[in-house]
Amino acid sequence: MQFKDRIDDAYRSTGDIDVFQVNITGNCNLRCAHCHVMKDSDHLEMSEDVMDKCIEALKKHHFHTLDITGGEPTTHPLLVEFIERASEYVDEIILRTNAVDFAGRDDFMKLIDDRNIHIVVSLPCYTEENVDDQRGTGTYHRVIPNLRKLNELGYGDSKDLSLVYNPLGAFLPGPQEGLEHDYKEHLGDKDVAFSELYTITNMPIGFFKDKLKEEGLEEEYMTLLEDNFNEDTVENLMCRYQISVDPRGYIYDCDFHQAEGVPASSYKTIDDVIEADDLKRDIVWRDYCYGCTAGAGSSCGGALADE
Repeated sequence: MQFKDRIDDAYRSTGDIDVFQVNITGNCNLRCAHCHVMKDSDHLEMSEDVMDKCIEALKKHHFHTLDITGGEPTTHPLLVEFIERASEYVDEIILRTNAVDFAGRDDFMKLIDDRNIHIVVSLPCYTEENVDDQRGTGTYHRVIPNLRKLNELGYGDSKDLSLVYNPLGAFLPGPQEGLEHDYKEHLGDKDVAFSELYTITNMPIGFFKDKLKEEGLEEEYMTLLEDNFNEDTVENLMCRYQISVDPRGYIYDCDFHQAEGVPASSYKTIDDVIEADDLKRDIVWRDYCYGCTAGAGSSCGGALADE
C-alpha cells in the first residue's frame, strides 16, 4: 500500500510550525554508508544572501528552534556568525555534526563555550570497528577526543549533547532506551559523557539505497518498513511541525525530501516563507516515509513512540 494511503486525514497537513531546519552546506568531510544526503549533493554552501533571508524568516515567524544541519555544518565559514545572529530570535539552537574535525576552528569552539547550543553528534555505534565500517577507517579515533572536548565545555552535563545511532544494516533500530544504556556504558569507559541517544532508522534513499541494491535487499527492506508501520507515530512526525531549507533557499517538508528533491506543497522558497503569514501546509508523502513510522518511529529527535 502506498504510504499516503495510510495517513489519517487529520494528519495530512501540518500543525503549528515551530522548527526551522537549515541545511547550510552540501559539503561533508565523510562519506557514510548510511547517508541519505551526500550521494546527490551539489556541494553548495549557503550564501550570505540566503542566510540573511533565513534571519528575516526567523524574525517574522518566531520559530522556537533553529536546527542547523548539512553536509557537515562546521565546514561552513559563516557558521559562527549565522548562529550569533540567529540566537536573538529563537529559544533553542540545534547543531548537527559528525564531530570529526574541530581543529583550527577556535571561533567555533569559543562560540559553543560561550553559548548553550544543543549539539547532536552522529555516532552510528559505540565501537571502533562498527563506526569505521560505516564512516571510514580512523573516524572513531577522530571523534572520541572531540567528544571529550565538548565534555570539558559542559556538554553532556549542564549543556545538551545528544548522540545519534543508525543501524549498521537493513534492520530497524533496537529500543532507544536500551541502546542508550549500552552507549553510556561503553563510552563511559573512554571518559565520554552525553545527555541522550537518538535512534534514527536508515532511509532507503541516497547511499543506503545503493547499499540495499548491491546486497539485493531493497525490496525486503521496504517490506520491513511497511510491515512495521506504527500509526501512533504519525501525529508527531517531524514534517508536521517544521520546514527544511536547502543551501539555495528552497523549501521542503523534511531533510529526506530535500535529499530527494521533493519540494513542499505551497511555499517553495525562503522568499515565500518571508512573505507568508501562515506557514501551515499540506504535507507531501513518498513511500520512503515508511522509514519514519516503522517500529517506534524515527525523526531528527529520535524515536516517536513508546517501545
